Amino acid sequence: MTDTLRTLFHRQKWMAIAVATLLLAGLLTTVSPVFLTLSNVQSILVQASVTAIMAIGMTFIILTAGIDISVGAILFFTSALFAQLMIDTESYVLAFTAAMICATGLGALNGLLVVKFRISPLITTLATYSIYRGAAIHLTGAQNIPVPREMGFLGNGKLMGVPVPILILGAIFVLGVYALTSTRFGVFTRAIGNSARSARESTLPVSKVTVAVYALSGFVTGIAALILLARVGGLQSGIGIGIEFTVIAAVILGGTKLTGGSGTVTGSVIGAVFLVLIDNGLNLMNASPYIYDIVRGSVLLAAVAVDRLSAIRQRKSVEAARAARIHGVAVTG
Repeated sequence: MTDTLRTLFHRQKWMAIAVATLLLAGLLTTVSPVFLTLSNVQSILVQASVTAIMAIGMTFIILTAGIDISVGAILFFTSALFAQLMIDTESYVLAFTAAMICATGLGALNGLLVVKFRISPLITTLATYSIYRGAAIHLTGAQNIPVPREMGFLGNGKLMGVPVPILILGAIFVLGVYALTSTRFGVFTRAIGNSARSARESTLPVSKVTVAVYALSGFVTGIAALILLARVGGLQSGIGIGIEFTVIAAVILGGTKLTGGSGTVTGSVIGAVFLVLIDNGLNLMNASPYIYDIVRGSVLLAAVAVDRLSAIRQRKSVEAARAARIHGVAVTG
């Protein structure tokens, strides 16, 4: 039975974070009996929706062995552009269209820079992070900008009793799972992460897929930006700061390998929920707000360490198997 569970957890790495999430939820329920009420569960999912939506896009990037540090800045720029256009034009359609095109374009630009200049995705997106955030601050003059009250429906409204952010997350989750598991795009994404060189030798459109995954991440980040903007009621200069690390932590906690090729959308979403549960737990314990960043950073470090140790263990296993085969050939020869 133990071997069966070990094999299952190895093949479905997201199950580990799922079990951890259930255990944490059970622990928090003992601290606060109202924790597992329907209203509180909905509140947790709404809190997790922005991170989870962004994590779905980030999953595709990390699956290609890439990374995007600029998603927080893309979220901020998209929010700034939408808010500014609402003031200038008072047109929801124009503001929404421009914001989504911009978010997708900024993501695609990241991918294009990575492909054309062959610079590390980490360095590339670290640079664009500063560019995008600086451009957003220049656009708005670092001012807080309120958005129309009607927009609050996107972040706080309900349809058939279900919060709108949860419905949006559900739709993006289904599409993300389908794209990753049932399309050539998903197959190509994994193939690039496993070996970009082999993918090129197999004539796969490596450059196009790379740009596409960054554009996809930008698109869903744009959606997350509008949800967050609606929830807080307007643009604030601190929007998006540090969220990229929370998103990356959610993806890694969900079982996606930093080296690419292996991961699931399901795990990333559960990872986002797990991080929100940690925040809830700290809140229930009346922990200092300054502790939150320490805990998040520690969780990210632990997730990266586990991912690295798993990669080392897998490499040693492959090397041991190869050595055994060579030894067997030598003996029989």
